[in-house]
Amino acid sequence: MSFTARVVTAAAWGARPPKPGTFPFQMTIPRYVIVHHTNNQNPPNDASRGTLEGAIKLARNIQNFHMDDNDWSDSGHNFLNTTGGLILEGRHGSLDAVKKGFCLQSAHAGQDPGKLANGNQSPGIENEGNFMTFQMSEKQWESLVELCVSLCDSCNITPLNIKGHRDFSNTDCPGDLLYSQLPSLRKQVADKLGMQFTPQQLENESPFVTLRLGSTGSAVIKLQQRLRDRRFNPGAVDGLFGENTEVAVKAFQRSVGLEDDGIFGINTRTKLGLS
Repeated sequence: MSFTARVVTAAAWGARPPKPGTFPFQMTIPRYVIVHHTNNQNPPNDASRGTLEGAIKLARNIQNFHMDDNDWSDSGHNFLNTTGGLILEGRHGSLDAVKKGFCLQSAHAGQDPGKLANGNQSPGIENEGNFMTFQMSEKQWESLVELCVSLCDSCNITPLNIKGHRDFSNTDCPGDLLYSQLPSLRKQVADKLGMQFTPQQLENESPFVTLRLGSTGSAVIKLQQRLRDRRFNPGAVDGLFGENTEVAVKAFQRSVGLEDDGIFGINTRTKLGLS
């Protein structure tokens, strides 16, 4: 496992220390890479103007907002990717943690009902700009790809689990256009890691993908909700196909005369009424 993306550390850009009594932050095992946008203006009126000096100023402004207005312990995100293709560490200790295959408990992606859970246990990337309709520049896109490659490689995260903030919270973030580009981001990251996936897997949202232990996404949420409706308890409705969900699938399979292999394929899907 390796992390090769170039990152300006929090110490190097002069970040404020975390609030007293909150540091060091809890180590977590990451499952996702979560893409955000800062909702700042786009070029030519971008806050950083594509420079290191501007990137540092932006990072400080974001940290001040997170700590003073949101009352968070530190920057809520783990990394900031600016219009100049510069990557800055957010929450103190994030870079060291991901280099070791871990993340830090953070504050960038809280769970709303019906959305994925545990976003704050995985690295969040703030991308400078507002991408509702604006196309990210090639330079910024390339640095985003490289950072995602490093995170997936170092933390053993599948590129299929590169998600948008809106997968976890009720928000427009990371913008409609950037969100629509996530399948392309997953593919480019997978290509650099020597992995191959089908177009349906890269889209991430196909309702007909076979689900099993370790699967994640909105299709898992729908499965968990339907199992609950049928009085088979999958545990938390969190978008993670864990052991409780597997047990619930097996119980349902037995109840309808199917092999209880715990895999949610076409036959189980049809019996459960999700086809």
